[in-house]
Amino acid sequence: MTSLRTRTERKDAAEHRKLILSIAESLFTEYGVDEVSMHQIAKTAGVGQGTLYRRYAHKGDLCMDILQDFSQDFIARARQFLSDNEGLTPEERLGWLLDSWIDMIEQKSDLIAVIEAHQHKTKVEAGAVNFFQSELYLTLRAFISSLLSDIAARGSQLTADPDISAHALICSMAPAGYFHLKREYGCTTQELKNNYRRMCQLPVDTSDRDEAAPTPG
Repeated sequence: MTSLRTRTERKDAAEHRKLILSIAESLFTEYGVDEVSMHQIAKTAGVGQGTLYRRYAHKGDLCMDILQDFSQDFIARARQFLSDNEGLTPEERLGWLLDSWIDMIEQKSDLIAVIEAHQHKTKVEAGAVNFFQSELYLTLRAFISSLLSDIAARGSQLTADPDISAHALICSMAPAGYFHLKREYGCTTQELKNNYRRMCQLPVDTSDRDEAAPTPG
């Protein structure tokens, strides 16, 4: 009896969480992350403000949960793309992966900014998330390292260790560093994509279009 009740409570909690995140993301899309208050989220979702704050201490926590769900979706899409497109060259698959990672950062830039602001204040607190232990980092590193190994095996001049190179690529493409490059050098998204492609000796888009990479079918 207790076990059944616990499972039911967990299911209800998960549905409650999805409702809050769905409402929050809808409001963020309509008004912008900075313009939406926790009170507005609670009121629109039909939950008490105290209930919302018990689940999310501040908007940064809520944004982190949304981004975590989005990261899980990105991992699933990347895994599906790599699985469905084994006939493509490793250069083509790695190019898609690098472009898509940048597109994800661009798409969720407002959420990332809020998260980084709160993390800057609380980074020394116990329980802080270590990006290098996250599923997103570990999965991306495995994908990129494997593709770099495949490229090297095809006679490329890439001689650096693929695992270390994958780590270096991810670190340089982390949101803080990525947006720093955009602000400091005024690069477009496409220019940065092309530069990362050149680092891996991949074909580049020379039309200078600032467009998102295609989503796999």
